[in-house]
Amino acid sequence: MKSLLSGTWLRRFGRSSAGRWELAGVLFCAALLTSLKAADLPNSGSSPASTPLQTEMSDTATRLELAKVLTYGKRYAEAIEAYREVLAAEPDNIEAKIGLSEVLYWSGSTEAAAAILKGVPEDKLDEKRKLMLADLLIAKKDYEPALKIFSAYLEHNQGDLAVRLKMADVQSWMKRYSEAIANYEVILKARPQDRQVRRKYGMVLSWAGQNEKAAEQLRKSLNE
Repeated sequence: MKSLLSGTWLRRFGRSSAGRWELAGVLFCAALLTSLKAADLPNSGSSPASTPLQTEMSDTATRLELAKVLTYGKRYAEAIEAYREVLAAEPDNIEAKIGLSEVLYWSGSTEAAAAILKGVPEDKLDEKRKLMLADLLIAKKDYEPALKIFSAYLEHNQGDLAVRLKMADVQSWMKRYSEAIANYEVILKARPQDRQVRRKYGMVLSWAGQNEKAAEQLRKSLNE
C-alpha cells in the first residue's frame, strides 16, 4: 500500500485531500471485486449445485401427475388405473376422485363418473366440475339436483346462455313450463335470430296450452 501511495497512483490522483479520498475509493472497489471473485470459486470439497427440484415427489404426487399426463394424451384406461391406485392408498384423496370422475365422463362411463363426483364435498368442486356433475345428473335423469346446480351458477353468471338453455330444457322435460318459458325468453332477447331456441320455445308454449303464441313463434322461426 505504501509503494502504491508513493508512486504512480499519487502522481495520477495528486497529493491533495480530495485526490487521496478518490484513490481510497478505487482501492476499496478493487479489494471488494477480489473478495467476490474468491467467493465464487468452488472449494475442492464442496458438494455439486442443487437440482431444480428442491423437494422429493411422493408416490402419490407422482401417480397423480402420471394420471394427468395420460389423460392429456387421451389414454383414458391407463389414467383410470393410475387414479384408482391413488385411491387404493388414499381413499379420501379429493384430487384423485375429481380426476377419475372426469376421465370416466370423457370415456363415456357417465354413471360411474356421477357416483364418484357426488361423493365429493360440494365446497371442493369449482364451477366447471359442478356443471359437469349437473350434466352427469341429467344423463341419469336426476333432474332436480341438476337444476339446483344450474340455478346457483346462474345467480353469478346470468349471461351464460348455454347453461340457461340447458336449464330451460330440463325444466320443460319436468313439465315446469312457466319456468322454461321464462328462460327461453331471456335467451331469445339476447339472441333473437336463434331459430332452434325459438322452435323449442314454441314447442313448450304448445305443451303449456298457449297454442296461438306457439304457432306465432314456430311460424317466425321458419321466416328467419
